[in-house]
Amino acid sequence: MTPSADLSPPRRHIFFPVVIATVFLTILGGTGGFLLSRYQSGNRQVGSGALPSETVTEPTKPPFEPPGPFCPEQTRATARKVGINSDLWQVLKIYTDNDSTYWICTDVNGLFYYQSKTGGIDAPLIEGKNGLFLQNVSRTGDDAYEVVDQKGNRFVITSDEFELHFEASGKVQRNSARTAG
Repeated sequence: MTPSADLSPPRRHIFFPVVIATVFLTILGGTGGFLLSRYQSGNRQVGSGALPSETVTEPTKPPFEPPGPFCPEQTRATARKVGINSDLWQVLKIYTDNDSTYWICTDVNGLFYYQSKTGGIDAPLIEGKNGLFLQNVSRTGDDAYEVVDQKGNRFVITSDEFELHFEASGKVQRNSARTAG
């Protein structure tokens, strides 16, 4: 007997080609997903456990660690009046042989400030009367700082000496100093 014309042709086995195609597409999709996640995560390390939608930030610099106690409250109040929006911490404090006190202070940005007080170690600090606050202090060495006031007078402060160079007369006032606690 001859086969009928309306019968379908014999089936080919397609199981193995489908499995191979599925494995190939899985590898291709996984690789593409991995590369896309690396692209989107930027500097985030793979395997950190963070989901792709999470934002991972790392500090660009270490947190500020104060070098010492706060500078006097009057100094910090004066700083706020002139627009300094940071607390000030003591970097250096000296007493001189003429009973004056000098501070070098710093803020969270590493900028230095000068504060002086005359009239005795125990005298209260009153800005504009016995106190002088100056900005733009330069560090010139270990425990050595320099600043110039609005009259051009140059103040040099170290852990063992205070110098004031007067612009108008050219004279220099020197006082020995000791580090205060």
